[in-house]
Amino acid sequence: MKTHIKTLLLISISLLLLTSGNSNQVTVNNSTFKDGEAVGYDVYYNWGFIWIHAGNAKFSVREMTYKQKPAYLFHVAGNSLNTFDKFYHVRDTLFSIADKKTLLPMYYKRVTREDSYWAEDEYYFTETGKKTTLITDCKRRKGRRNIDTLSFDKTVTDLITVFYRIRNIDYNKMKINEKHPFSIVYDDDDKEFNLYFKYVGKEEVELKNGKKYRCLKIQPLLIKGQVFKDEDGMTIYLSDDKNRIPIYIESKIRVGSIKVMLNLAHNTLYPIDSEVKE
Repeated sequence: MKTHIKTLLLISISLLLLTSGNSNQVTVNNSTFKDGEAVGYDVYYNWGFIWIHAGNAKFSVREMTYKQKPAYLFHVAGNSLNTFDKFYHVRDTLFSIADKKTLLPMYYKRVTREDSYWAEDEYYFTETGKKTTLITDCKRRKGRRNIDTLSFDKTVTDLITVFYRIRNIDYNKMKINEKHPFSIVYDDDDKEFNLYFKYVGKEEVELKNGKKYRCLKIQPLLIKGQVFKDEDGMTIYLSDDKNRIPIYIESKIRVGSIKVMLNLAHNTLYPIDSEVKE
């Protein structure tokens, strides 16, 4: 079981992040979140017939200035629960600084602590038109430091900023099963992936805490391999209101499946009108 838990929290965070706006869409007029917003999630792992509350993830946003530009500081913390630590201890922290006008990343950092494993990855983004230059600085507790420069003929984004870009897509203008392309650099491989998601429609979902929400339903194309079983094995439910907060995510992985459920929404830009009151 330990081998299945090893990347559980990172996978769960990735479930929330593996979607984005069109890679050619440079300017994003943010209308869904504000300074001080915080949203949190419970992560459940299914192994056989057992559902286990394995960990938590929390996202928060702050306004700041970076390189003389107005920016957002996005912070994500993911951890395994104390009851899960005996199988695998996870304390992951991710930061991303994004241009306030474009919601494209300028800086990204991930600090990974999983049992005895430690890693620190830093990305420095430079956008020139539709091209991206990316300097990576990766350090490990064991092994040498690796610095590299990557170039892309388009805008690309990281695992954090996509969480906020997806919320600013106008789903009212999308048709059922319409596909939306995006590009992402995944930090474990330093590779660019050209993916897409499709808008499936609207659906009401109920969480384990008994709360119900009206949601927009989307399905991303995943990176099939060691973690995800199928390219289309994930469904993401966004709140059908002006906040567009991810409410519920379900996905099949190589061994078992994962569910991620909203447990906290603080200082949102608008009231969460999508919640269904009895």
